[in-house]
Amino acid sequence: MALSAAIAAAVVLGFGSGTSKAAPTKSEYFARVAAICRVYGPKLDKIPPPIDVSIPSEIIESVRKVEPVLRAEAGAVRRLEPPRELRARLARWNTLNERSIGKLREALRAAEKTDLRGIQVAYVAFVVTGAKAQKLGRAIGFPSPPC
Repeated sequence: MALSAAIAAAVVLGFGSGTSKAAPTKSEYFARVAAICRVYGPKLDKIPPPIDVSIPSEIIESVRKVEPVLRAEAGAVRRLEPPRELRARLARWNTLNERSIGKLREALRAAEKTDLRGIQVAYVAFVVTGAKAQKLGRAIGFPSPPC
């Protein structure tokens, strides 16, 4: 029910309204991002990270739950029309964020093959790239804590 309310709020806030009005202001844009964070943040908080990345079943269980939520959240943010002055930086943030989520998918594939080295390399890349995306997001002005 809460998700339906969030989707309705998104429509009311003008996500993807299809009108030819001016791009949103920074404050309007970040309010929309915060609304998305309020939808996905609690879902992500309920998914524990793997305790030991050298145990494939830990990666599989965690990533199968978290990856679709991260993809949905990233997609919702990506679909927002950004303020003109932030477009280049947001494009970079989107690239880093997608790359980070892609590394998580690589860790899952490695875990499914019991490729311990592959798991560790991909998972570390997920963490490092995610941290870069978060740092850039804070510099851009995303709500804190970041989504």
